[in-house]
Amino acid sequence: MNADLPSYAELEQKYVINGGRYRRRYDYHWDIGNLFDAVFRATITDYGSTERRIRNEHEEDLLTMLALMPKEYYQYIGPYLHTVPNMPEKVLNMPGIKETKNKFPTRIAPQLQHIEDLEFLSPYLYYLLMPEMWSENRVPQERPVVRKASPKVEYDEALYQKIRTLVPEENFVPGAKPEVKVGASDLRTINPDINSPLTSADVKAFARTLPQVYKIGDNLFTMGKIYSVGTLFDIWEIEHGTGLPVNGLKDIVNPCQRLVQKLKIAGLENNLRMAIGGEGFSPEGWAYTCDKTIKAYRLGKMHSSTLASVKAFQRGAYDAYVRDTLGDKTANLQFATMQAVVEMYKAPLNDVLEVRKNAKLLKKEFEAGKYRILGQPISVAN
Repeated sequence: MNADLPSYAELEQKYVINGGRYRRRYDYHWDIGNLFDAVFRATITDYGSTERRIRNEHEEDLLTMLALMPKEYYQYIGPYLHTVPNMPEKVLNMPGIKETKNKFPTRIAPQLQHIEDLEFLSPYLYYLLMPEMWSENRVPQERPVVRKASPKVEYDEALYQKIRTLVPEENFVPGAKPEVKVGASDLRTINPDINSPLTSADVKAFARTLPQVYKIGDNLFTMGKIYSVGTLFDIWEIEHGTGLPVNGLKDIVNPCQRLVQKLKIAGLENNLRMAIGGEGFSPEGWAYTCDKTIKAYRLGKMHSSTLASVKAFQRGAYDAYVRDTLGDKTANLQFATMQAVVEMYKAPLNDVLEVRKNAKLLKKEFEAGKYRILGQPISVAN
């Protein structure tokens, strides 16, 4: 969180203006000129007639992806691959893909089977014919069943007589105010860091900041800048040795710490301070509280199937299969993803219990943002 970060202008200068294949040669959209650029014409003509869209270095990756894919899905992908210019022959002659040339899929979603002239659909859209693409055809997600069991306790006259002795009768009358005790759960954490435990008060304060934080992204230009920063920042980190094989995994594991970094680079840190300052948060303290809340929320909503997968990743149950079946590059991507899944659900029991006290409040605020905070993913289990 306290790393030295480049500015947006530096990233744009390095990776957009100088690093791009085509330099636009103008500074503002209202001063473009009125002549079609001959260099741009040559660029797009060259781009469309070369193999640069599917480079040889990615050919093995594509073959590996197809090999891991269920064969019944080839009928939706193969016809399109045969229409892509300069697609490597090694891909087109792959068993299962070769036979799909000019073939219309036979396994079609029930919702589309009665559409007239459906066979004239573009191969680019064949994936929409998959029954699994339609939510109503999918097997419903597992939902935990909450069962409330009341203990069977016999009436104990001696116990209630003792209670009457300890508690005056006037405290039983309607309107009697119960004694309110303030515990650690009701206190805010001062200067929260990555290791400080959550309290219920922290969670409530974080939830109250979300409506104002969401308003930062009301402007499409602002959201576009945040997304642009994310792309350029990923490139910058990979170049400086701090990136992951799939750098977007950082956004999934710690979405709020990542968001604060992006807002700092984009020059929007003051917007965030205005949104969260009313609850006494600093950007760093808010990011840590947010990420810990989200991880505990994920853990509290975890399905048994997800739990089984996470435990299998932790035990290394798939390590031998990944090493022996996938190439080195793909195996590294898979290992990084598996570790990221484990980190997504890593939260201490105390944090989970404090978040559960405010589950309804969090669900309401998360739903208002469609389970995203300025583009950052919050939860995979709603």
